[in-house]
Amino acid sequence: MSVLYSHCSARPFTLAAMSVLAIATAPPVLADGTTEGTVTINTDFPGGNAKVTGNEGDMVHVEADLRGGRPWFYWCFEATSTRPGRVNFVFPQIVAGFKNGAIGFQGPAISIDQGKSWKWMGTDHVDGNSFSYNYAQINERVRFAVTIPYLQSDLRAFLERNASNPHLKTSVLTKSQKGRDVELLQIGKPGPNVKAVLVTGRHHANETIASYVLEGFLQEAMSESEFAKDFRQKFVLYAVPFVDKDGVEEGDQGKNRQPHDHNRDYGEMSIYPEIQAIKRLDKEKNFRFALDFHCPTLVMNDHQVMYFVGPKEHPAHNFANVTEFAGWITKGLPKSAPVGPYVWLRSAKTPAPMNSNYFGFKAGTIMAATLEIPFAPPGRATDPTSCRRYGQVILAAWVNTHFLAADE
Repeated sequence: MSVLYSHCSARPFTLAAMSVLAIATAPPVLADGTTEGTVTINTDFPGGNAKVTGNEGDMVHVEADLRGGRPWFYWCFEATSTRPGRVNFVFPQIVAGFKNGAIGFQGPAISIDQGKSWKWMGTDHVDGNSFSYNYAQINERVRFAVTIPYLQSDLRAFLERNASNPHLKTSVLTKSQKGRDVELLQIGKPGPNVKAVLVTGRHHANETIASYVLEGFLQEAMSESEFAKDFRQKFVLYAVPFVDKDGVEEGDQGKNRQPHDHNRDYGEMSIYPEIQAIKRLDKEKNFRFALDFHCPTLVMNDHQVMYFVGPKEHPAHNFANVTEFAGWITKGLPKSAPVGPYVWLRSAKTPAPMNSNYFGFKAGTIMAATLEIPFAPPGRATDPTSCRRYGQVILAAWVNTHFLAADE
C-alpha cells in the first residue's frame, strides 16, 4: 500500500484515507446530476429579501424579490455554509435599468453576527454583477445586503438609549395596514412663537442609509448642545421614522409598490394609514416645516451626492431657504462625507402627491423639501457612525439658517 506523510507531523496518510477525505469534502451529487450548493440561503428575518434562481456548487444566482412591484434593487439574505470554501453570488447584469445595478460602489454590506452589526464589505471581491466570500468552516452564518439595514430593532435600541431624556416623548401615530405600531417622536414642547417641524423617513422601505442620518438629527435635537437648546426654544420637532413600517420589517422594496408607494399617497384619497395619520397630525399641529429623508438610486452617477428636491416656489421662499440651509450643511460636513447637498428644486404649478409637495403647497409653510442621501458613493463614508454625524451637522445647520416666511 502506498503511504504519504503529512508535512507538519510526519504521521502517515494512506491513499485510501485521502480518498475518503476527498469524498467527505466534495459537494454531494443530486439525482439530476447537479451538485448541492455550498451554502443555504435564508431570508426569514426582519428586512430579509432575496429570490434564489440557482444554487449549485460554489455558485448562487440570486436577485431582488420584487413581490409584484416594478424593478428595483433591494436584497438582504443570510448564507450559511454546508462546507468551507469560496462562494460566488451572482446577480442579473441589468437591475433597475442599470448595468451591475445590484451592488453599490462600496460592495455589499456584511454582518457576521446575525445582523447585530454591519459594515461595507468593499469591492476587492466584487466582479461586475457578482461578489464572492470565503467560508472558513461549516455552518458559518453570514448576512449580506445591498445596503446597511436599519430596522425596528435599531429604532428600538435608539429609543431605549434615550428613554430617560426629558426632551423626548414617544407615542404611536397609528397602526400600519398589518397591525404594527408606527412610532411618533416629539422633541421639545409647543409654546408661543414655537414652530412645529415634521421630519419623516422610510416612505420607501429600502432607503436605510437615510435612517442613520435621521437618527443623528434626532439625537442632536434632544441633546444639551447649544445648537439643540437654541433649536428647542424656536421649534418643536415631530418625527415619523418609519412611514412604511410594514415594508421596513418585511424587507419590501417600498419604492414603486402597487398601486402606488407611500410617497405618492398625498393626494386627496390616501390609502395608507400612515399618510392618513400624518395629514390628521398636520391639522392638529400645523407644521410650518417638513423635511423628508430619502436615498436615491444605487449606482446612477448623479445620485452619488447629497441633494435636495421639492417644489421651487412653494412655499414662496422655499428655494432661498433650502439654499441657505444647504450651504450651512456643506460648511459643517467633514471631508469624508458625500459631496453636497446640492439644491435641485423644480418649479411646479400644481402639487404632485408627494410629501414635499403636499406641505410645500400648504398655506403657512415656510420650508418643505426632500433630502436625498446616497447609499454608498465611491470614496465617501456612509457607515452608521458617519451618517449619524451628518445628521448632527444638519441640525446645527437648521439653527444657523435664517428662514424666511411667506410674508417676509
